[in-house]
Amino acid sequence: MRTYVRFLMMLYVALAATAGSKAQLVVDNGLLGLETDHTGGYLGTGVSFADFNGDGVDDLSFGHHSGDLKFYIGENNGFVPIELSLETPNAESKGLLWADIDNDGDQDLFVAFRLAPNKLWINQGDMVMVDVSATCGIAQDNRRSFGPAIGDFDRDGLLDLFVSNYGYSVDVPEGNELYRNLGNGQFVDVTETMGAGGANLQCFQASWVDADRDGWLDLHVVRDRLIYPNLFYHNKGFETGEATFVEEAALRGLDVAINCMSSSPHDFDRDGDVDFFLSGGLEGNELLENTGDGFYTNVTPDLVAMYEVCWSGQWLDIDADGWEELHVATGLADYVDFPAILMENPNEPDELFFNDEGIFTAPGSLFEALSTLTYATATGDYNGDGFIDFVSHKIGIGPEIRRSTPNGNNAMRILLHGTESNADAVGSKIELWAGSDYWYRETYCGEGYLAQNSRWEHFGLASHTTVDSIKVSWPLGLVETWYDTTVQSELQLTEGNSCAPNCIGCIYEGACNYNPDASIDDGSCDLTCLIADLVCDGGLIWNSLTAQCENPCPADLTGDNQVDVADLLVMLGSFATYCP
Repeated sequence: MRTYVRFLMMLYVALAATAGSKAQLVVDNGLLGLETDHTGGYLGTGVSFADFNGDGVDDLSFGHHSGDLKFYIGENNGFVPIELSLETPNAESKGLLWADIDNDGDQDLFVAFRLAPNKLWINQGDMVMVDVSATCGIAQDNRRSFGPAIGDFDRDGLLDLFVSNYGYSVDVPEGNELYRNLGNGQFVDVTETMGAGGANLQCFQASWVDADRDGWLDLHVVRDRLIYPNLFYHNKGFETGEATFVEEAALRGLDVAINCMSSSPHDFDRDGDVDFFLSGGLEGNELLENTGDGFYTNVTPDLVAMYEVCWSGQWLDIDADGWEELHVATGLADYVDFPAILMENPNEPDELFFNDEGIFTAPGSLFEALSTLTYATATGDYNGDGFIDFVSHKIGIGPEIRRSTPNGNNAMRILLHGTESNADAVGSKIELWAGSDYWYRETYCGEGYLAQNSRWEHFGLASHTTVDSIKVSWPLGLVETWYDTTVQSELQLTEGNSCAPNCIGCIYEGACNYNPDASIDDGSCDLTCLIADLVCDGGLIWNSLTAQCENPCPADLTGDNQVDVADLLVMLGSFATYCP
């Protein structure tokens, strides 16, 4: 099957050679000096493509099979190593996530470890990292932790934490972990009280998503093995008024039972809801389409199924045409024995599928597959050109970093800042309209297998030069819209500040509905208060519909503040008389 698919892809490349200009996701040979030392361990280790020092440029963080975490700051279209002096256990690190846990404006770090206590470092400012693992409330036992996911499930403005654990029946404890953030970097374990516990879960990864768009984050948890279906904890907060989980995977078509390595949520068909790509093993991957109400249908095309051992799936719009491609990493379910593992498996390239308005085809000139043996991948934009870039934490001495080459299409990156909501605005929804085109996104912290993508949300906009409106639904419920925004490489939006820079409204200072933040007048000025005070007298009032002063009771012809027979007689007495 793989050979046949490969033949079709080669054929597509040949046919696409004369096609129009496309961007390409090409290896950046100028960045080959980065070191990750992925030469050991079991089932890969994590990667983050998120800005952790707050300078607006995406940085890189890599896990390690013996705990030696590596960090690189994005700088001058490249990366510079930085030493954070973190004390780590001599154990495999898995997922690592940067997030503002304490809402103080800088990024803190959580790292999951396999067979060692998980770790949380709080950033005290200027990248001074303090280990609070033993006092913050997270378990300090030796579970087989893999993928963390962060989101505000109870809508209190604080980021909560879920940790996927690959537990066996012999492990004590073996279950997953759910922690509620209490503030000031403190957590409380609510796994059992929220109904998220259990045995024999064997989980690699989870995603916080709002599947039914009711404003409350649901939790999608994937499980390995054909006998263990995936889980979906539906958050009933909309009905109950507080976070309440009910497991509804079977009800909603999400009880997929494959060797599931990861889930990658994304609105691939641009219809305004979150779909799922599930990576699997030899039994195939699955693509699940949201029917619009949080229920799912399997729509997997044969090409995407692959029937390989697949790990991270990432969505990225390489050519900025407005439709995000799907990258699927392939690897092995073995311990890493470098370099012998590369010699034993010389032909295991990743795959990329071109998204043609919701239909997947071979990538053509967009992507040349290389044999990399990859588990974790992530996306960002390290060179600031507006086109999406990509990192693979592949087996070997260093990572594979690819950049998308601009092709004339327009693109824009949007970064959200929460004020009342969590500072990172995780769990927000972004909707864009440009002409007849529409995009929908949710913001995450933890995507794909052991991965974190950039906090900048990337939108390929094709030929659009102006976005008609950008609607942001913030995690705590505020909905704001920015209008008529010129497409720019970077746009930062802050909760509660939708009137910057292009707010429309009444700009006349004397009007009743004057908007001091507005810069574009929309003709809505209400002058009632001004004109009534200055013009109307003698008991008359201003009628904004007729734009004149009027008697509030025109039928009172006798002036006695009531309408009765006397007024009728006055009217009849004046009937048929001449009016000069």
